[in-house]
Amino acid sequence: MVKMTIIDFLKDRAIGNANDLAFRFMGNGELDGPIIEWTFSELYHQSAGVAEDLVEQGLAGSNVLLVFPPGLDFVKAFYGCLLAGARAVPVPLPNPRSKNPLGRILKTAEACGASTALTNQQLAEMAESVGASELPVTFKAVTDRVVTDWAGPRIEMNEVAYLQFTSGSTGHPKGVAVSHANAVSNIRVMGEMLRLDSTKPSMVWAPHYHDLCLVGHVLGPVYYGYESTLMSPMDFLLKPVRWLRAMSHYKIANTACPNFGYAYSTRRIKPEECEGLDLSHWVIAGNGGEPVLQQTLEDFIKKFGPYGFRPQTFMPCYGMAESVLFVAGLKSMTQPPKVLTLSATDLETHTVRVLADNATGERNIVSCGSPGTGHQVIAVDPVTLIPSKPNQIGELWVQGPSVPGVYWGLPEESATTFEGRLADTNEGPFLRTGDLGFVAEGEIYLTGRLKDLIIIAGRNHYPSDIELTVQQSGAPVRMGACAAISERINGAEELVIIAEVDKRRLPADALSESPGTESLNEFWALAVKTVQGAVSKGHGLSVQTVVFVAPQSLEKTSSGKPRRQYYQKLFLKGDLAVLHEKRLPQAV
Repeated sequence: MVKMTIIDFLKDRAIGNANDLAFRFMGNGELDGPIIEWTFSELYHQSAGVAEDLVEQGLAGSNVLLVFPPGLDFVKAFYGCLLAGARAVPVPLPNPRSKNPLGRILKTAEACGASTALTNQQLAEMAESVGASELPVTFKAVTDRVVTDWAGPRIEMNEVAYLQFTSGSTGHPKGVAVSHANAVSNIRVMGEMLRLDSTKPSMVWAPHYHDLCLVGHVLGPVYYGYESTLMSPMDFLLKPVRWLRAMSHYKIANTACPNFGYAYSTRRIKPEECEGLDLSHWVIAGNGGEPVLQQTLEDFIKKFGPYGFRPQTFMPCYGMAESVLFVAGLKSMTQPPKVLTLSATDLETHTVRVLADNATGERNIVSCGSPGTGHQVIAVDPVTLIPSKPNQIGELWVQGPSVPGVYWGLPEESATTFEGRLADTNEGPFLRTGDLGFVAEGEIYLTGRLKDLIIIAGRNHYPSDIELTVQQSGAPVRMGACAAISERINGAEELVIIAEVDKRRLPADALSESPGTESLNEFWALAVKTVQGAVSKGHGLSVQTVVFVAPQSLEKTSSGKPRRQYYQKLFLKGDLAVLHEKRLPQAV
């Protein structure tokens, strides 16, 4: 096998595919809006300019934060770091709604020892105006220099290319140290799953710093030679039809987003906005990062099937930063994803029992496909550390060349996560994912997170199932903004629902600080009753506490997952932005 790093591929593309389109950025998401396009030659020379600047600053061999709004400046800065032998560290933009907007950036800088953050001119000037010169990190505008005769250091396959900080549900940043060998291995797996080649253009609206965009749509194009269209996630959220119009116009073959994106598009795109759409070029619709729901797939197919979208186009997949990106997703290109109908009652005891279609008491689990060549996934009992039986759910363990094996600067956490070994054979090391699931006929099925599991009266309950029930209950809850957690009362675990209110369904006086009126009290009483009734009927559980919090107050991880452990801490401390809270009387 040829041992070529990512920058080896970049240099080859700059010569062999010099005039082929590499990247396109849609400035406002509209087809007639500002659009920037770079060929592979332009990408290389722009990136070489960044590399030369970094070397002159003495930053070769160091960690460099990348703090960019969506756009191609991020792309050239990322490749500039790789060319210079600096380790790129992509991070999100400062959150203006946060009490500490730079908190996450500074925590990441501290975790990896970075002293410099590359950004654009506007953000560099903004950082300077708010006293960034007193911070431990220097914010520097990325150069516009173009270099045609770059001769940088020779980079080896085992060298760390970049640090991918996990989206996480806590405030403790962990940077996965991804080597060139890890990245290339996972890109090959991605190509196998998505059947990629230079003729299949891609598109994504995910944040650039997220591994979904970074691997699939920033690294992938240089490896395979396909063109990549990038869009801001905010432009998608404001008007989701922009995504599908671009897919149609540019004849995009490959895209991916969380389940939320497909559900949101189905719900928000109006029929009249679909006029003229042609989705017949769409080959792969990756769906990952959060639980994949059968209902979402069916609704999307029903709405967009008339415009050329095919059921077999959906590719539910399983991935994580600790394996660069992809873990599983390989499926037939001629068949829709597999779905197993399982007994919900048996799942509460971590037992897999397949039911006939349309049986009562069922839970449908969508397959996330098979692992790529050279990789394996097994289910392991997290207590005994021996492989789970075929009909038992366990923690998913991963092994293969995509797994980096190290969190930067965290040897103890690296050992806990990346050095799992089977108790009966000592086989390993394995990546312990913390995800619960099982393997059936070589395909991966996810059921939940080990740490988030709620255990009441000796039975296991998956928060994502309960959260979905709450969101579909008819209560005034914003879609995707709900967290099911537990609270220990009188020595027993009790269920707590934290739900963000949909502001479009709030009474006019709901946000007032004055005492509640009779009509407002009735509104909250009905909302609580609706949540409790739905959870009782759907899961046989009594909801001890229902907490409705203010709009836009429940943050998610960068993958769109609820930060359950974080909000459990806030709930127990009394630090949630509570609009209304109802607790059941406690037995003495």
